[in-house]
This record gives sequence, C-alpha cells and structure tokens, in this order.
Amino acid sequence: MSGEWRVVVTDTERLTGVAPACPQTATNHLIEDHDGAPFPEIDEIGVYDCCPHPHIECWSEANANFVMTALNLSAAEVCS
Repeated sequence: MSGEWRVVVTDTERLTGVAPACPQTATNHLIEDHDGAPFPEIDEIGVYDCCPHPHIECWSEANANFVMTALNLSAAEVCS
C-alpha cells in the first residue's frame, strides 16, 4: 500500500489529519463495536477500527494536504 495516504477528520472535527488509505474505504468500514457489521456508508475521510495507523495530526487543513501530498509523492509507507 505504498504511496496511499489520505486527509482525515481528527478529534478537532476538521480535515486536519493524515492517515494511510484504509483497505475498506472503497467498500464499507468495519466497526468492531457492531459485531463486525459493515458501516452503512462509504466514508473516505473518517477513521474507524479497520483503518491502519499512524494517524498524524497536522493542526490545519493546509498542512494536512501538504503532508498527504508529500507522503504520496515519496511513496512513503507504514513500517510493520
């Protein structure tokens, strides 16, 4: 999954975070609290139990977009 990062909503309730793309984003997110039932909507900006880490708080939407672009252009990936 190298080079696949996205801007996400954080605890600030704004698009100020960056996280790796979730493998469930194109379908439905899985929420363990609901017996693993799929989340009823496709959500490209939310973060759920199925979403990989790290989640990076950038404190502004402009910074988040900059960091996401830099990570995607550099093909950065999460270390296992």
